[in-house]
Amino acid sequence: MKIILASQSPDRKKALEVLGLKFEVIPSNFDEKSLRHENPLEMSRALAEAKARTVGEKEKDAIIIASDLFVVFQGKVYEKPTSLEEAREMLKSYSGNKLDILAGLAVYNSKTGKMLSKSEKQTVKFRKLTDYEIQDYMTRYPVLKFSGAFEEEGSIRFCKEGRYPFFYGIPMESLIKLLRKAKVQV
Repeated sequence: MKIILASQSPDRKKALEVLGLKFEVIPSNFDEKSLRHENPLEMSRALAEAKARTVGEKEKDAIIIASDLFVVFQGKVYEKPTSLEEAREMLKSYSGNKLDILAGLAVYNSKTGKMLSKSEKQTVKFRKLTDYEIQDYMTRYPVLKFSGAFEEEGSIRFCKEGRYPFFYGIPMESLIKLLRKAKVQV
């Protein structure tokens, strides 16, 4: 059975390559703004499931992997910023504060219709950031592609407590468990 990554993210692609999986990339193009949930953790899982099902409508005999990740800060969901100024403001607001990183993951067998999914949360605390390091980070990384303008390498540089637990935007330990439940050898 073929494996499909329902994302065009180069980072998520790299995560699957680390596992040694042979897979195709078929972006879901699911409108993430069309699905909302009162509970952000549940929303992350629902978005991953919706992405997987969207691809599964066209690919009828595949294992489809989909993920969604975003930041929740002071009760607000921070998705990808729409401008560099918005990204700068997000990063500045995190300075010295705690935020939650939420990831939803889905592994969908489009032949049987069986959906396996999970959502995870990790709290991290940023140390106080300087304007220079925020600008330097924004210059070196495509912050408009990251939920909350913040990603894995930023955690190495900015986090005082906690750790960024998702390798290239995917909770890898959970992915391995779900793939094994779906009878995919990893």
